[in-house]
Amino acid sequence: MISTAALRYKILSLPLLVLLLLCVSTHVAIGQQTQSQPNPPAQPKPIPLPHLYFHFLMHQSDLDSLAAKFTAEGKNGQALRISLQTRLGFSDADYAPIRTSSQRLASEVQPIQEQLKALGASPSNASQIHALISQRDSYISSEMYNLSLELTSQNKTALEDFMAKFFAPKPITIKIPPSAGQPSSNTTGKAGQQ
Repeated sequence: MISTAALRYKILSLPLLVLLLLCVSTHVAIGQQTQSQPNPPAQPKPIPLPHLYFHFLMHQSDLDSLAAKFTAEGKNGQALRISLQTRLGFSDADYAPIRTSSQRLASEVQPIQEQLKALGASPSNASQIHALISQRDSYISSEMYNLSLELTSQNKTALEDFMAKFFAPKPITIKIPPSAGQPSSNTTGKAGQQ
């Protein structure tokens, strides 16, 4: 059996150990805060054009699918189908290459998106994920190129301006905290000493 003195020692040592850990962690946290310099305000970056094309074309594909579903149910889906076209002010003939491109991109990207979802975010799948993303980016670039050939320069500019306003109406800024473990710029290691 455990003696009373040993039991008293164990009971008293646990709170002291917890207190010691709290002090050490607080000291480390304060040290990290004083060593790091404040981040300059992040400048908003424009959303990359391939990213805008991807989301716009996929959104048009989703609208077309939803309109087809409504039509199959005996409802009018035309308003959904032409909503982006109407907002752009394009005729049916002007918008036809965009609609075709959206359908083609959706059919190419859907299997890739399903594979990415199945792989998850495991580091062991990083090379597969990277290859799939590269393949998806290639499809997006191809559609951008096709549209640059099929649209007039005026319609292409109108489309790109619309996409930028539609998907990012206000500049957004994302603050990313400094990574833990990276030395701050005001500390000097042995390599920096003379």
